[in-house]
Amino acid sequence: MRTTTTHAVRTVGLLMATGLIGLTGATSAHAGDLDPTEPKQPNIPAGKNFVLCSYGNYASYAVFPKRGNMSTAVAGSGRCIGVSLSGRGSETVVIYGRKADGSKFKIGTDTFDLPDGERIKTLNTPDNDDWTTF
Repeated sequence: MRTTTTHAVRTVGLLMATGLIGLTGATSAHAGDLDPTEPKQPNIPAGKNFVLCSYGNYASYAVFPKRGNMSTAVAGSGRCIGVSLSGRGSETVVIYGRKADGSKFKIGTDTFDLPDGERIKTLNTPDNDDWTTF
């Protein structure tokens, strides 16, 4: 079996050996070598204190009961949305999914501190939904 080393890989190896870059630099240089069977990470909006990403195979959105049931835009599968929420104290968010037929289903509820913000990702399928923070 023949192994091919690209110029970028050789350069990263040399830079790591001399201590000019660390592992994070090498990781970003190998971004094109990722396993194609691994799910791609959605682009995460910067500068927002609430982010919702749909990592499952369905769309999702969030509702804020303390804000008159204000809701976020719907984040399609593989997408993220972000909003800036003002205020202090805690905020409750209810996370919903949307099936392919347009019907909604509740995934869960979370409470977070506004100054710290929250990043949530929905997971799996509509029949086996889940969520976590990240």
